[in-house]
Amino acid sequence: MKIQYHIALLALTISCGHVPKTEKEPEIDTQGAVEIIETTLDTSAKSVHLDFTEVIANMQTKKSPHIEDTNFDSFIEEDDYDKIDVKALKLDQIYPDFNTEGYNYRVIAKYKVPVSNNFHTLVTTVLKGDHEMETIIINYDTEGNIIDHKQVAFDEIAESMSRTVSRISENKLVVNKIFWGNIREVEKIEYEIRSDGTIKKTDDIRLNDSFKNFTLINSVLMDLKLDWVQTKTDLITTLEHPDNPNESIVVIPEVVDEGEQYFDLNSHIVIADNRSGKITHNYFESSQTNNWVSDAIELNKIQINATPFKIAENKMAFGLNVSHFGHSRVNPYTNKTLSLFVKSGDSLLKVLADYPVESNGGEWNGDCEGEFVEERKTLVESTEKTNGYFDLRVTKEITYSESTKDKNGDCVSTDRSEIKTAMLKFNGTTYSETEIDAALFSEFHPQKLDGLQLGNFDINHAFELDNFKYVSGNYQPEDGQIASPDTETDWGDRLLMLDESNKIVYQSEGIGDAYLFEPHFYKSDASNKIIIICQMAFEYPFGGEAFILEKGTIKHLGTLDIEGDGEKYLTEIISIIEWNDSIEFTFKSDKLVLGPGSENVTMANDNVRYVYRNNELILKTKGR
Repeated sequence: MKIQYHIALLALTISCGHVPKTEKEPEIDTQGAVEIIETTLDTSAKSVHLDFTEVIANMQTKKSPHIEDTNFDSFIEEDDYDKIDVKALKLDQIYPDFNTEGYNYRVIAKYKVPVSNNFHTLVTTVLKGDHEMETIIINYDTEGNIIDHKQVAFDEIAESMSRTVSRISENKLVVNKIFWGNIREVEKIEYEIRSDGTIKKTDDIRLNDSFKNFTLINSVLMDLKLDWVQTKTDLITTLEHPDNPNESIVVIPEVVDEGEQYFDLNSHIVIADNRSGKITHNYFESSQTNNWVSDAIELNKIQINATPFKIAENKMAFGLNVSHFGHSRVNPYTNKTLSLFVKSGDSLLKVLADYPVESNGGEWNGDCEGEFVEERKTLVESTEKTNGYFDLRVTKEITYSESTKDKNGDCVSTDRSEIKTAMLKFNGTTYSETEIDAALFSEFHPQKLDGLQLGNFDINHAFELDNFKYVSGNYQPEDGQIASPDTETDWGDRLLMLDESNKIVYQSEGIGDAYLFEPHFYKSDASNKIIIICQMAFEYPFGGEAFILEKGTIKHLGTLDIEGDGEKYLTEIISIIEWNDSIEFTFKSDKLVLGPGSENVTMANDNVRYVYRNNELILKTKGR
């Protein structure tokens, strides 16, 4: 009996100083080769040699993708070993010493996999002596000649230090070679099963070197009773929990179907303790509902959103972005969705499901002519609540592009943009979208004025709008001294508003001698207000002064002491919306600089915004 044999061998191994495996193997939900053979015994006598065609006809078919992890534990009794016609399968070509005395080779299991109609694919398990067992995949031509082969599983009970498992798909083979030393090491080798039956290596990486959090991910996989080979490793992602440095968010995509140019994934989204590696909160969703499917539109990225969302006073949600990419040249397409998860007991709840936040698509002729639509959404927490959770305000920026050829045959592109708003409200289970009444401001350009003169005021920029003139510049000094109405504390560049007779009806405070103080104008079809932002700069930009113009009256809102971390000025990245008795200024930049020219604090754009409400302009950042 094999169990008695293992006990004796284990005692001998320990006495010789060998180290057994200390890490428990995950239990993989797959049949070993012996379980397949039990249902498909050869129909002819064991002593009678069959030809290749008969052997193939009598084999059980295992559908792909199939996890091959056959090992000594797959064979409980000696009677489980099946006798295979070695001659028909030409296994002596793979194992030249197969029939040599003393090597004690035995083929003990077999099945076939439907890979191609052009050749036959068999998987056989070979016992090499008493201490080693390997499973190989073999491609045969229609005449039974071997085209190529590779090892897909291996186990040994002499030192119990190494093992091999694989995932077999219709055109792909993923082999994991596992070694237990001081730590667990996993080498992942990928092969392409080509149309001619050859098997060619396409990639070879060491997973324990490729993943910074390999040990944590390995512990999570063991908790989930999964092995690395069952996962789409290039889409595994981790991130330290934004609200708890002792925890990490781990995303495990489990392969449930796979073929040429497609795959389907189950999603395991967990929170794990960083020290123990144990799962504290778990979320599972099958490929039938999670949209983790890749075909003509490729699922190319899964990313944990580093920006948490405060959805209640004491409840934070983390986000998960899933991106798809279309490879069509004439019908380009990209899409990114956002899902939000919160803790609930020892589980995670999905409170926002696959909400599209970025999309880009269209159609063109491959040369010039075509139409495209790009949409980007920004989510910001509101102060209003629905069913206990804060509403999330959505700003949608939509850009329509059209390319055509002019009469000279040159390609000409025109763009048109619009901004819409919506609100995500919690219905008790998930967030759902509703439209809201808001005024969105876009930049416009009033008529410029040239040659305007105004006493001792040095004009840099002048515009005319609705019978008023808006002028920026500064008062010229007299004999090197500050000229009236400048003072020691109120001097330099400023904004003036003039009536039809060029009389000053409003002037802002001076901001000192700036290289640039340029007015930019923003309006909305849904509001009678106009926002003016005067961009300030020396050799570098340093924010802007904000004003509001309504019914012929201008008012200073405050200083937007902020710039984008890049080449664009504040007035090029700003978005303005008026809703719920407030005006909000948000910024289209991944990073921002607070106090440019003074404090110079660079920070991620974590829903950073200025809010003007109750006659006060306040900067809102994370935690404020």
